Amino acid sequence: MVKEGEEEAKATSSIAFENLEATLLAKVQIVQNRIEHEENPEELQKLNTVLFGLLENLEKTRKAKKT
Repeated sequence: MVKEGEEEAKATSSIAFENLEATLLAKVQIVQNRIEHEENPEELQKLNTVLFGLLENLEKTRKAKKT
């Protein structure tokens, strides 16, 4: 039995996850482009840390979306 509002809540949640995933993917692309053109090792390390965090959050978002 589906409670009133559950369908709407699931749809809203799904849209939110889709938007978050799209935002994270866009940020990954931006950081990846910066990494490709960066030569400073310290800045590369910072960008790598940011990229790792974005990818970690993307993975968590995708797992949460499946539940």
